[in-house]
Amino acid sequence: MVTLLGITMPLALLADLAQILAEAFIEPDADLREDLLQLLESGPGPTLADPLKRMTAEVMGPEDQAVEYARLFLHAKDTDTVHLFESVQARGHHMAPEVIDPIRAIYDEADISLQADLNLPPDHLGLELACLSHLLGECLEGDLAERPRYQKLARRLIGEHLRPLLALVLEQLPQVSAHPYYLAAAELASALLPETEKALAEF
Repeated sequence: MVTLLGITMPLALLADLAQILAEAFIEPDADLREDLLQLLESGPGPTLADPLKRMTAEVMGPEDQAVEYARLFLHAKDTDTVHLFESVQARGHHMAPEVIDPIRAIYDEADISLQADLNLPPDHLGLELACLSHLLGECLEGDLAERPRYQKLARRLIGEHLRPLLALVLEQLPQVSAHPYYLAAAELASALLPETEKALAEF
């Protein structure tokens, strides 16, 4: 664990947060209120607490949330679609090999198999966040000899994939008048990355 401004930031909390954010960006009607409240009660550091509080306060009903998810990320009508796929953000089209191959390599090295029923390419923001959660979990609970490898994979995932993808998503969401829930989710995901890097450095 790492201490920031006197507050202990366990890697387990960061892993849980990455998983919850993965669900927020994968499942249009995910009901995360209880999970978000539990994270708030666990005492996250100040950089995470602010967007976490806002996300918790702005939780929508399942139907409204699904409609807003579709408007933002799937079928925008009057605005641009905010794509959650790294390939589309970086190259303008799905499944760009120069994006897909490196992210698949991380999954393969981490022994991660994607669920076929998700029907999502591996460069989806939610899947990348789920991968980060898995890698952090392996750092905590996996074979001691393998932990440096998982730490390295987590840093690679953050630096080469999550950080540039989230920067673009975070820039675009205000431009399409995104609901505060999804704005806070993107801000929370962005804040998660440097906190995770700090925690890994001191783990």
